[in-house]
Amino acid sequence: MRNTLFAALALAFSAGASAAQPPKYEASVRADRDRIKLWEPVQVTLTVDGPAPMRAAVELPKQLLTDATNGDWRIRPKGDAEVLPLPDGRERWKQTFRLDPHAPGKPLRAELAPVGVNGKPLTQTLAVEVTVERTGGDDTPLPESLPVTTIEELPPPADTPAGRSPGTVLVAAAVAAVCAMLLVFVWRRVRRPKPVPPGAWARTALAALEAEYVGGPDFAERLASVLRRYVERRFAIPATRLTTAELYEAITLGGWPVDGARVLRGLLDECDLAKFAGTAPDVEGCATLIGAARDWLDRTDPEPGA
Repeated sequence: MRNTLFAALALAFSAGASAAQPPKYEASVRADRDRIKLWEPVQVTLTVDGPAPMRAAVELPKQLLTDATNGDWRIRPKGDAEVLPLPDGRERWKQTFRLDPHAPGKPLRAELAPVGVNGKPLTQTLAVEVTVERTGGDDTPLPESLPVTTIEELPPPADTPAGRSPGTVLVAAAVAAVCAMLLVFVWRRVRRPKPVPPGAWARTALAALEAEYVGGPDFAERLASVLRRYVERRFAIPATRLTTAELYEAITLGGWPVDGARVLRGLLDECDLAKFAGTAPDVEGCATLIGAARDWLDRTDPEPGA
């Protein structure tokens, strides 16, 4: 009886101690804001608590967001992951991400794909919901595109019959002078260089920028100007007067392919970061950005014979 009673007490004690232990691995995610404008980013922090060591235990998926929410956000890590000590021999793995919205939503959900810990995925749902508002309110229409116009040709001068009276001679002389002026005008217009197509102009501008390899915010501003002016001339969208988020919304609603629109959004975001956040690219970064811009240009406006 005494042995049985002792065993029952020991079992109850061990059950209570195990119930008091925290879960082996516990993950959570939180956003620094729950309401932003369409052109603003939101900062999201992912934490995973577990027994030490945790630095090499956490494995992020190749696609950070689930398929259902990946099309609404662009996600990028901010710096490297941190590991913080916790009581009872546990540690906290912490990673911060930047989320940029691709579309407005009330609220717009961002759900992280399952995170792996020591080769096993966690089953917890890691998601945040943020209200994304359009610039100027939901009822504000998008700016109208500029109309595409062609070169207007002048009508040929009408033939004037010759007269015999002095008045007719004066009229003929005046008509001849006008015709001469028109001929000079037409001759000068013929000698003018033909308008350069937007794709050829953009390739020339990228080549000149690549030859200079100007680093710092000036390079990013010039590259963004080339891309925006090309979009404005090629697709009649006022890209030079829109923010990056507004331009992305305009081309998305205009029927652009999703991949092409996202590549342009990514290039302009990198230029905005270099200009406003002080993350200026080095020589190698400049070459990478120019190469990406040239590849995007080849897909949107292929060269003849390519």
